[in-house]
Amino acid sequence: MPVNVQLTHPIPRKYLELIQDIIVIGLCVILFAAMGMKLFQLCELMLVGVDFSLVLGDILFILVLLELFRLLLIYLEEHRVSVGTMVEVGIVSTLREVILRGALHVPWRQLLIVCAFIVTLGVVLRYSGIRQDIDATETRRVGRTA
Repeated sequence: MPVNVQLTHPIPRKYLELIQDIIVIGLCVILFAAMGMKLFQLCELMLVGVDFSLVLGDILFILVLLELFRLLLIYLEEHRVSVGTMVEVGIVSTLREVILRGALHVPWRQLLIVCAFIVTLGVVLRYSGIRQDIDATETRRVGRTA
């Protein structure tokens, strides 16, 4: 049986959610502009010809920004934060930092901690039921567009 949830202040809540949506849309615009600027800088780096690790770091940074953009879009659609997407952003961000520094130049203790962190995030993503949430969200989104 459905449970009746009585909102105590429906009108202020509606306006506060509208303000939150406006803030999130502003963040989306800022992220989109940041991705555009970074992509432009990446094209300049490719033309000049720099170290491949810098190019790879910029590409991974753009991927992190894309994931954050996707997180904001999911929030706008469903008014919830996707924990699975946040975990994915954490994994990619951590790997980006290791790649930029170079795994051979990181002290072994710090590398061990980073590995444990990535494994922990992977376990959380795989076994906590978050992945099913992501799959259900993607299925609903594809169902709407098809």
